[in-house]
Amino acid sequence: MTDARALVPKDKCDGSHIEELKRLSDGEIEPILPRLLAWIQDVNWPVAAELLPVLAQRQTALLPLIREILRAEETDDVWKYWILTSLAPLFSEESVQSLRPALERIVTAPTRGEIEEEVTGAAASLLRKRKGKD
Repeated sequence: MTDARALVPKDKCDGSHIEELKRLSDGEIEPILPRLLAWIQDVNWPVAAELLPVLAQRQTALLPLIREILRAEETDDVWKYWILTSLAPLFSEESVQSLRPALERIVTAPTRGEIEEEVTGAAASLLRKRKGKD
């Protein structure tokens, strides 16, 4: 087995290891999930689109990381936006429901940055689309 760290993209155009990432076990990929999630800080990067299915496949392991990113104290509001508009829609109902407290906080008590970067609207939209699908 290759060291999973070697499979992390090296730059925004490096999708050379996507298929290998898909084949990793949960235990193999979990240590590099934070580094993979960082590549969707800008979904306009070519590698981001390729990583979204890989990340969605590991949504359960990602949920604690995403909850941390969605906290009011986290100031990378563009990253929050991309998570809510590009990654979370690929998640199961159960995963989205587990994010509900964070989403509701963004809608009801957003930070200035969340408002400016349209995170509030993204959270509201995700909640609306998943409403009643418990």
